[in-house]
Amino acid sequence: MTQYSNLELKEASSQDIDLLLEFMSGFNQEENINFNTEVYRERIHIAFDSPQLVKLWMIITNSCVGYAVLTFSFSFEFGGILATIDEIYIVPEKRGKGLGASVLQLLAREAKICGAITLSGDISDEKPWLFTFYKRAGFECYPYRPYYKHL
Repeated sequence: MTQYSNLELKEASSQDIDLLLEFMSGFNQEENINFNTEVYRERIHIAFDSPQLVKLWMIITNSCVGYAVLTFSFSFEFGGILATIDEIYIVPEKRGKGLGASVLQLLAREAKICGAITLSGDISDEKPWLFTFYKRAGFECYPYRPYYKHL
């Protein structure tokens, strides 16, 4: 059970695109990632057209306070479908009160509903407080790092 009785994840729809873009702009600014509204608008449409690979949720308490993205792949090592937390963004004024931990619980539930066996998340070395956050939520660190190559 989540700490927030009024917390819900609402699957994002086309009506949420402008708010998603606003939240994504905030997320990318905090992460020092280049953000182009039209590029991200197109990525949202691709996500909506690929529900087997991507799920976008709006984080709702009494109002919409952020968004979360899960992506899906297959892992032999982890025994099947792997859900990855691609992004979680909660507006700054709602942070530090346990909301993120509750969102992780709901994302784990949603990942299971989607058939995932394992839930993963990437943690930036530049944000060491996230190690504690994810460990408290039951995540384990494996002795390797993902490497990426843009194609």
